[in-house]
Amino acid sequence: MKKFLIATLLCMALTVTMVPMAFAADSNYTECMAAIQEQRTIQDQAHQTAESLRKKGYSDSSAYVQAAKSTWNEAQKAIAGYQKLAQYSDEDIRILTTTVFHEAGHTTEQLRQYVAQVVLNRVADSRFPDTVKGVITQPGQYSTKYATVEAANAIQATDSKNGTYYYGICEDSVKAAMMGQVEMPSNVLYQANFSQGKGVWKSVYFNSGWYASTSYFCYG
Repeated sequence: MKKFLIATLLCMALTVTMVPMAFAADSNYTECMAAIQEQRTIQDQAHQTAESLRKKGYSDSSAYVQAAKSTWNEAQKAIAGYQKLAQYSDEDIRILTTTVFHEAGHTTEQLRQYVAQVVLNRVADSRFPDTVKGVITQPGQYSTKYATVEAANAIQATDSKNGTYYYGICEDSVKAAMMGQVEMPSNVLYQANFSQGKGVWKSVYFNSGWYASTSYFCYG
């Protein structure tokens, strides 16, 4: 019995230590932590510059000190964004990037960002699944194939063959939404080529010359 208890406690200890290690192994999390550290270094340099200027007699209202403050504040905004992005896994980013590609990949940055934000709004809304994968694979909504590794690989293979960058472009839009950089009300929960839900928040017309459509982003 004693050996069993010891073994159980060891397993529990390993589980506790493995969770943060597994999370830290996620490349998005690791990259976000590195980016946050870079921004904090920028803040330290801005602070030191401001302090040096003050010692030289410059007031806080001077253009030089204000520039240092602006640099510090911009870095703070970036840190807040990376902290939000770090909450998402590599899988979340892959699935949402694939979804954005299929829904708006060949349109505009605005439309790609809006599509990504609607999905994140659903994740945060209690009426929908609380994960990116859950929202995308919910029956009757997007498509289960968007959540597969194969679907993401197919986009990147086509990019490689054609010399295009659609996967990277869509990923940038996804990360912008995840970092809180897309302005959209949290109750905009629908996106389609027709009006639905509780009314239209915004409609966006797109015309590539060979393809034209209007996307409606609607309240839920």
